[in-house]
Amino acid sequence: MAIEDNFLRSLYNQQNPKTYSEVSQLFELNYQKILKLIPLLKQTTYSSMIKHDSENDLYLFVEETTPYTGTYILTHQLDAPSGLINRPDIKFKIYFDAKLLEVISVCNETILNSSHPYLAQCSDMNIQWELNTFIENWLDYCLGKYQGKSWQML
Repeated sequence: MAIEDNFLRSLYNQQNPKTYSEVSQLFELNYQKILKLIPLLKQTTYSSMIKHDSENDLYLFVEETTPYTGTYILTHQLDAPSGLINRPDIKFKIYFDAKLLEVISVCNETILNSSHPYLAQCSDMNIQWELNTFIENWLDYCLGKYQGKSWQML
């Protein structure tokens, strides 16, 4: 266990802390990707979904919209013994005027990996990096599966 613990510590210690500039670039990249997936996002004021025959349906829930921002949840709804659950349940905010996408939470958590052993060493920028890297990868997945499909109002 000590060898694994030392290995993990060395991994976290060798990572340079993320800067605001790096995180901001990721916000910009994710903004571009979400608009590829949902081209009319700025005009969308209602929750909608993409039905897919061979994949899980993709849901967009609109929480709040203003002329310059919007708060949304992008998720799949999966069957579970207790009923439907939303996974990965990514809540994000769009800043249309600044052209940025910022993840607010993933699965109702403020951080993706709340149990990693060196969490105290993570700065706010590192946590933002972790959350927004997650949505970047998930947007790539969604673009591969759903891009070009039609969104339907719920």
